[in-house]
Amino acid sequence: MLETRTGEDTLERIQQVLDETWAAHEIPDIARMHVELAVSEIASNIIEHSADGKPVRLRMEVALLPDAVRITFTDDGHAAPVDLSTVAMPDDTAERGRGLAIAHRVLDEISYRRDADGNHWTLVRRLST
Repeated sequence: MLETRTGEDTLERIQQVLDETWAAHEIPDIARMHVELAVSEIASNIIEHSADGKPVRLRMEVALLPDAVRITFTDDGHAAPVDLSTVAMPDDTAERGRGLAIAHRVLDEISYRRDADGNHWTLVRRLST
């Protein structure tokens, strides 16, 4: 688990938590790669967009289930104006906007909700696909 205020080292600290998890548990390489890619994309979006680049309180939890890895992020930034049912890769000339589409592609489940505690992202990658 990681609880922090976002800053320059946030992505590095997130990767450290994942590295510690992988070192302690046998996770297939493809699942690890997909989780790391999706986590990086979602965390980058939180850091950049949830408070217009200002620091936010961020909590990341890693849960190893019998058949999957589940990552949850909670932050106290602005609500994310996103409809995950319409996420698609932008055209080839777009310079931005691929993060959610990439995460959606490599995960088995991705969800977002907003409540009184803030934004909640849940990312799930099965181990056997």
